[in-house]
This record gives sequence, C-alpha cells and structure tokens, in this order.
Amino acid sequence: MRPTDFLHRIPDAVREGVAPSFATFHAATRFSLAQIWYGNRALHYETWIRGRLGVIEIGLHFEADELTNARLLAAFGARRQAVRRALGDDVRIEDWDRGWARVWEPISLGALDDALLTRLGDRLAAYIDALEPILRDELPAGVAWAETGPRKAQRARAGSRAKQRR
Repeated sequence: MRPTDFLHRIPDAVREGVAPSFATFHAATRFSLAQIWYGNRALHYETWIRGRLGVIEIGLHFEADELTNARLLAAFGARRQAVRRALGDDVRIEDWDRGWARVWEPISLGALDDALLTRLGDRLAAYIDALEPILRDELPAGVAWAETGPRKAQRARAGSRAKQRR
C-alpha cells in the first residue's frame, strides 16, 4: 500500500479501537504523517512514517508554545509510572525539537498492509484511552482547548519570530 493511502486509513483504524467517548476527533494527513486531535491541534496524536530510520513513530505530541510544552512534559513525567502501567515500558516521555515534547514509541516499519494498520490503530487507540484523560486534567488553565484563529496564521507568526531571533 502507498504511504499516503496507508496514513489516510489511520483515523478509521483508531476509531474502531478507541473508547466510545473518544471516537469523535479531528484528523488530518499530510506528507508522511497522520494527526488526530480533540481540541487544540498543537496537542495531537501522531503516526509518522520515518522511512530513513525504518520506524513508524506513534505518540502524543506537544507542539504548542514552549512553556505549555514544558508544563505538559513535566506533568506526564510525574505520571510516568501510570503511563508505563497503561502502555508498557517502551513508551518514552521526552523533550524534542523546537521546544516541543512528546510521549511516544517507535514501531518497526514493515510492509504497509492491513495487519500493520490494525496494529497501529489499536496501539494509537491505547495511547488515546490512556493519555487523553491526563492531557485534559493537566492542561494549563491559560491554554485554550479549542484553537483560536487559523493554524496557518499561527505558524506564520511563529516563523517570523524565529527569523527575528536569528
């Protein structure tokens, strides 16, 4: 199966395995990834095909402002044992690129077939069932759950701030 076709099928695979209370979500697919989110798109679940590394990354990404990301990273770090009890010891909780953070794991990249799609859908559904209640509980009060304004405009502003810092 082509990567784009595979990724377009991820949301339906997740919806089949996730708890009914989390079955309604937003989804988007672009390039080599599929994203699922509930409120603020900067706080999303992601399936990312990383062909050069031979893995598919799945997890919860914090791609909001640096302070929000750091606060959520600390909150999930404090709940590390509960996260590992729910998802296993392969889960990593760490800061990442551009001030972002993530709760994630790599899965070996195999053939993009129905068996892998089912496996990833079930695994990402487990992430949502385990992590979404924590995310909602730990979301800082000053962070909007629903995005305000178009995402494209937010990225453009962030890009211009980055250029100004250089």
